[in-house]
Amino acid sequence: MTRPASPAEFAAWDVAHVWHGFTQMAEYEPLVIERAEGCWLTTVDGRRLFDGVSSLWCNLHGHRHPAIDAAVREQLDRVAHVTTLGMVAAPAVELSRRLAELAPGDLNHAFYASDGAAAVEAALKMAFQYWRQCKATTGVAGDDQREPPGNSQSSAAPLGAALRSVPSHPEYKTKYLAYGGAYHGDTLGSTAVGGVAAFHAMFAPLLCDVVRLEAPDRRVPAGAAPAESTAYHLGKLEEVLAARHAEIAALVIEPLVQGAAGMVMQPPGYLRGVRELTERYGVLMIADEIVTGFGRTGA
Repeated sequence: MTRPASPAEFAAWDVAHVWHGFTQMAEYEPLVIERAEGCWLTTVDGRRLFDGVSSLWCNLHGHRHPAIDAAVREQLDRVAHVTTLGMVAAPAVELSRRLAELAPGDLNHAFYASDGAAAVEAALKMAFQYWRQCKATTGVAGDDQREPPGNSQSSAAPLGAALRSVPSHPEYKTKYLAYGGAYHGDTLGSTAVGGVAAFHAMFAPLLCDVVRLEAPDRRVPAGAAPAESTAYHLGKLEEVLAARHAEIAALVIEPLVQGAAGMVMQPPGYLRGVRELTERYGVLMIADEIVTGFGRTGA
């Protein structure tokens, strides 16, 4: 019978062989977890710790939830993995149909990703591909008859109409609009739209071009009333969209709150205003809802 490893051996193997992301290993020794239940973690040396980050916000129902564990075991008895390239697992079809029933409007399709960064990465590519395929399908270079989106009195226009005002050249609609202080993950695309330099400054030469906007919060310029915060930040957004909508494929936003920035709350009504402005100016909107989304259905 193999002798169980000691806590000291686990710690040594961890240092020698495991690459930890976002971990200051010079000052803090990573915890080696052996088991968990509910909101409690147990280390290999027997310490019982409160999981205050819910496994980085992913564990909504606690560790070893009986219903979830039973469902996983049942599925493992059938099949552990099915690719979506030309085939699909039956539970994925059932879940997608149920999500479509619950989701508002025409949100009828689900694209599954392994984590929040992968979901954002896929959404960025979808936005880019959407505009490329629209251009390939329509080939329309302009529409002098349509009221320009910069007119604040115009109603929300369909994206097809917005496309007709975009110059027809290969470089249009290739940028993303994102916020300072934002965090969307650590793949190349999600890193590009992130706004925390301490996380990603090293990789700047690898990243795509992003238009950056001041993070919306309840702060306002000196002399302004707190109630003016929503209008102030929406005004800043409209200035950017009016000037650069023709080159922006999508706006990326953490709805309601920026988590990694320090739980920065957006002013009331801001998110609804963002949606109205992106529709008016023909810019897609990507909501990174890894923190706030129902059932982790973000991006």
